[in-house]
Amino acid sequence: MGLIKLPINSTNYFKSNLDEIFNSGSLAEGPWNIKLAKYINKLTNAKFSLPTNSNGAGIVGLLSLYRHYYGRKNVMIQSNTMYGVKTMVFSAGCELTGFVECNIETLMPSLGSVKKQINKMNKTEKESLIILLSHIGGIVNPDIEKIANLCKKENIVLIEDCAHSFESTLNNKRTGLFGNAGVYSFYATKAIPVGEGGIVVTNDEEIATMISKFSIYDRFDQKLELGNNIRMSEVHALLAYSVIKEWKEIINNKRKIAKKYILACNNNGINYISQEENGQSGNYYKFIIYSKDLPIFKRFPNLKTYTSSVYDYSIGVENLLAKYHACLPIWYGQDENISQKAINELLY
Repeated sequence: MGLIKLPINSTNYFKSNLDEIFNSGSLAEGPWNIKLAKYINKLTNAKFSLPTNSNGAGIVGLLSLYRHYYGRKNVMIQSNTMYGVKTMVFSAGCELTGFVECNIETLMPSLGSVKKQINKMNKTEKESLIILLSHIGGIVNPDIEKIANLCKKENIVLIEDCAHSFESTLNNKRTGLFGNAGVYSFYATKAIPVGEGGIVVTNDEEIATMISKFSIYDRFDQKLELGNNIRMSEVHALLAYSVIKEWKEIINNKRKIAKKYILACNNNGINYISQEENGQSGNYYKFIIYSKDLPIFKRFPNLKTYTSSVYDYSIGVENLLAKYHACLPIWYGQDENISQKAINELLY
């Protein structure tokens, strides 16, 4: 946590506008939430967005609504994802029906692995299914458009966990908008760190209206049977806006670090997940190296300078990918000595 840094423009902007919130007396459901939502709509090309107090709150809200009002009680997740994704399923009152296998080249499912799981289901099972798919490490799932088309064809709801993928694109398209809805995260360790917070995005007006009402218990119209406080405060909306508007500086700073890793990997035959090929433009949430034959720390026994993997545990099925990849340090404002230390440990 001590490594998290923010652009000076972000902290200055936050400080210069903070008094306005306190002077107005509008500490919740005020203009900064609206301004943040409009900025996200413009940035992502989403028709609708809703700031939330976390990525998880947004996902649980969406799952709850799809379960209660659309009969979508069964959820399938991928085999390599954060443990919290599993807990979100049960927190929303849904049932976990299975896991989609992931591959080492992306740490995510392919179209083929999704098809394999769907083909095991009958029509009735598909009609009650949600696939909750996580984009991993800062890139977009390369098969997401094909997976989304398959879900539409099979009448399956697709929700995207976009915790890692803010401003990552595939063929200039943002995550969260391939399927029915998606949720970004601005937790303290994410690519664009705000401490806490999330954003629901969707192009579905009906679900956008419902999640908006859900977030305030539907206390005005009083028609929804579900609701919870998943709102973002005005102070945090200001902080989120202050940081997110500097996203280019944050990501470009990390790209400079990535270039050094890419050069070292290319010159020494080290496999890594590219964030700039095949239509991808990643945000470098992680810089991921991997091995196809040996566990990663057997292949690179001297590597001691690294950050948390994505992921290094299993959540229901054996996750072999955990032992075969590692993440090199990469964060905004990182000292050059840290990246060089990681490179030296890889090579010697």
